[in-house]
Amino acid sequence: MRNSGHGIGAAALAAALAAALVALAGCGGATATRPATAGASAGADGMQQAPAEIVGGPIRQQYDGASDDLLTAGLGAEGLRGPPPGFADPLRPTAAELRRRAIYMAYRGLVDVTEGGGFGRLYGPIGGRRVAGVEYLVAVRTPEGRATTTVLLQIPADFDAANPCLVAVASSGSRGIYGALPTAGEWGLKRGCAVVHTDKGTGIGAWDLDRARGYRIDGLLTDDAADPLLTFAPPADPALAAFARENPHSVLFKHAHSGVNPEADWGTYLLQAIRVGFELLNEERGLVGRKRLAPDNTLVLAAGISNGGAVVLRALERDRAGWIDGAIASEPNAIVHGRTAGLTIESGGMRVRDAGVALYDYTGLHYLYQPCALLAETDPAAPFAPQTVQARPRLEQWCRELQEMGLLPAGEPAAAARAARQRLLDEGMLPEGLRLGHFNHALTLWQALTPTYSAAYSRGSPAAPPCGVSFAPVDSAGRPRALTDEEAARLWADGTGIAPTGGIALVRRGADGERRAVGDGSARLAACFAPDRLLEGANRAALDLPAGRDEVLARVRAGQEEIAMSARVGNRPVIVVHGRADSLIPVNHTSRAYYALNHRVRESRDELRYWELQHGQHFDAFLGLPGFAESYVPMQPWLLRGLDALHARLTRGTPLPPSQVLRSRPREVVGGRPVALEARHLGELRADPGADAITFDDGVLRVPE
Repeated sequence: MRNSGHGIGAAALAAALAAALVALAGCGGATATRPATAGASAGADGMQQAPAEIVGGPIRQQYDGASDDLLTAGLGAEGLRGPPPGFADPLRPTAAELRRRAIYMAYRGLVDVTEGGGFGRLYGPIGGRRVAGVEYLVAVRTPEGRATTTVLLQIPADFDAANPCLVAVASSGSRGIYGALPTAGEWGLKRGCAVVHTDKGTGIGAWDLDRARGYRIDGLLTDDAADPLLTFAPPADPALAAFARENPHSVLFKHAHSGVNPEADWGTYLLQAIRVGFELLNEERGLVGRKRLAPDNTLVLAAGISNGGAVVLRALERDRAGWIDGAIASEPNAIVHGRTAGLTIESGGMRVRDAGVALYDYTGLHYLYQPCALLAETDPAAPFAPQTVQARPRLEQWCRELQEMGLLPAGEPAAAARAARQRLLDEGMLPEGLRLGHFNHALTLWQALTPTYSAAYSRGSPAAPPCGVSFAPVDSAGRPRALTDEEAARLWADGTGIAPTGGIALVRRGADGERRAVGDGSARLAACFAPDRLLEGANRAALDLPAGRDEVLARVRAGQEEIAMSARVGNRPVIVVHGRADSLIPVNHTSRAYYALNHRVRESRDELRYWELQHGQHFDAFLGLPGFAESYVPMQPWLLRGLDALHARLTRGTPLPPSQVLRSRPREVVGGRPVALEARHLGELRADPGADAITFDDGVLRVPE
């Protein structure tokens, strides 16, 4: 039975932690099989790395592993496959109810929970497993002191202090604090490791301008702007007050509107979480006559997917004290733009020079060209291809707008579509990724990303949103309306931290002065967000760019410079695994480019491995949809296998298998339905990959086709 009490007094615990955090020393590898980490030090460097101030009191809960647990919130595999857990009072859900629903939504948004997809057999709560233990939720001050980030520590009941391990994870996307539990968190809890999470300064963090209310770290709504557990509130600003009056029903999100470009500190946030995690772990153990746990006597692994994977790599680059012993990043948003001059990637007949286009740039490229390019996709079996057929008139209009702006040659829409597709290929996009373009367009993926990332990178005021795109709930006609009390009550659990989500849409004021939902946008709106290099040679008069747009783009470029990565991961085992068919985070410009750059800057004992899954794509949660299971295999089992390999390397000295292409095989279709996923579909990791080895020589990364 779940204990709703806090156990240790919150005030006493906060005071103890404030003193203890000052004393944490970070040291590198402790066992004979762990590689020494560059810069590891037991002295001042370790003492000063990633100072962390806990704000307010920690929230402690204990779960019995039956009615509630750390891994599935008491739902188990069957509950996670069922309908969303509800609330006794939909207008006033409890923190416990919100936690359960948030965990449910995280699973449903991140992994394939179908039995046929392997959930409950190959990954997830195998055999209905649940994990008893203790959970701490805390708010931590960000380095510049202007905001907080959320940290969660989970201590399973079978944690072995004699052989301690800590797994540090980060939420993917812009998700809340449980946004890594179904992926990287799973391995640690099932291994008996403590798991410390960070929401990396993004999280749900919504603020309702109409009612001046936001969310605490436990999901409860509050209108108390002084509440220390409030995740985000905008600073008092006359311009924002005027914006709220002129744009009623607007909602702000922390990732877009915090004004701190959180991505620049993602690595520090994970290091802060590790620091806080050790102090909470030591406080929970009591330490009477016991040795304090610290990085020098505990196996510390870091793991994450997507943006969470980028957090892991950024933490490695900043971890000069050697707190992290090994790490894995799956399909990471690795950004190395401006660092890869002279490096080339070869795969099949494709040769990409100076790879490493940044996320904002390739997002803008897809937003601008992919709607038109879809008309040149010829595979009728591609997921969501029928939707493209239905949308043909709208897509042909998109092609014509690009032609009017001088971005595509004149001619029939079919010719324009071929030119748009070729532009994407020329920019290093793989055909395997473009095959999922129909699905990306149906999701309005690129339209969703650009407003948030342009606002974050530019550190702009929420009163002046880039290209005039703001966020608000909308009615059936697309007009802004008030957020209902029920929607507001569950947004922390249901939301993803980036619009559109939880009934909140992208809105913009039209030529008639009315605000309406953007929907799938237009080519001219895409051009407004696009980096200038994508508009070279365009008819500037036809672009119709708004005043102030160039200034915003200049700030975006400055923000991008803050987040360029070095690929210096230190002398420790690190794995990057990525799906070749990733249509959101293209391999040429992220993992492949990062691995190539690492070869240029790597130190003598670097152990970075790159594994590329032949039939992997970005969204495991969609593998149950038509057209996916027979074309792709999940990434999640390879994240778990990678963690197994890291554990064997660090505890037994087992060498990491070399970089290679993982030859997967999608599920066969029998009787019109895909067969159940089995290990044989996932491919094999080989000590000698032979012709499937990924190699680097004389500035060229070669990836077997």
